[in-house]
Amino acid sequence: MKALITGATGFIGQHLVATLLPRGNSIRVLVRNVEKAKAIWPTSSLGVFQGDLAESLTLGNLCEGVDTVFHLASGSFVEDDDSGEAERLHRKVSVEGTGELLKLAAQAGVKRFIFISSVKAMGEGGRECLDEASPAAPQTAYGRAKLAAERVVLEAGRTYGMQVCNLRLPMVYGGGHKGNLPRMAMAIDRGWFPPLPKVENRRSMVHVDDVVQAMLLVAENPQASHQTYIVTDGYTYSSRQIYILLCQALGRHVPWWYFPAGLLRVGAKAGDLAERVLHRSVPLNSQVVYKLIGSAWYSCAKIRRELGYRPRHSLETALPEILANLDLLHSPRRSLELSQNSTEKREQG
Repeated sequence: MKALITGATGFIGQHLVATLLPRGNSIRVLVRNVEKAKAIWPTSSLGVFQGDLAESLTLGNLCEGVDTVFHLASGSFVEDDDSGEAERLHRKVSVEGTGELLKLAAQAGVKRFIFISSVKAMGEGGRECLDEASPAAPQTAYGRAKLAAERVVLEAGRTYGMQVCNLRLPMVYGGGHKGNLPRMAMAIDRGWFPPLPKVENRRSMVHVDDVVQAMLLVAENPQASHQTYIVTDGYTYSSRQIYILLCQALGRHVPWWYFPAGLLRVGAKAGDLAERVLHRSVPLNSQVVYKLIGSAWYSCAKIRRELGYRPRHSLETALPEILANLDLLHSPRRSLELSQNSTEKREQG
């Protein structure tokens, strides 16, 4: 494979490069910061191309000699705002930038184009499990841009005769990630995170290694062309379950009490009002509370059925790796706490 990877310095991109390089593939990465790329990959076996998807003139002959494009790049802007600026920025990078990259790929004779999208292109179905046939109702500027970009990808496939595929991802986890899950783990470890209520919500996630597995499957299988797939780890998690798993992995007792959902919602409404008055964000608002106790549940049955995708990880099996990368399992304080917990259990026994 002669592959171009955009967004390669990101969490998923680094895992994809690490998988492809040892197999003897020719890899080229598009980056804005060359020094950052060289710090990650101090090797001449990988080609580094400096450019910016938002500036088409910087892309030049980026796709020459490439047969497969993995398009992971996405703007690191806020998901939404009231000014419309987030809408403009996400559209410029995700929609216009993707369209320009597709044109360059077609001109260079690229055979396959895999676009990494998000389940936010569909919206969140609440208590209902969503699949690829569910109506798309994105709720943020980020989600609307991803959906528009997916449509650009599929149209380009028809226009240029290129094999194209969209992969929709929920929250991605794994060792080395710095997203919401690691932040939650650190807050629980420091005693800052309140016990979540038993609301029986459902959320989907996926391990980064299973995302890479899905990307390689669609790249290698012509049946994936002109398709859109949701990729998850096959499990659903309640926020309470995630909280308990993190407590157990950290060796912490799960508190017997929890914050009532109603109290969180009242606090969220107060936070919304404070934001309108103060014109700035606050720690607790409706968006934060929905992320804590709302549902966003998706099915990966289609990619399992059509391409033989088989997720190999779950959050429970991945937690030791995640916490080890955060240095939460090996600090002197953690060792002391685990030792005390073990002593208490022996005395109780």
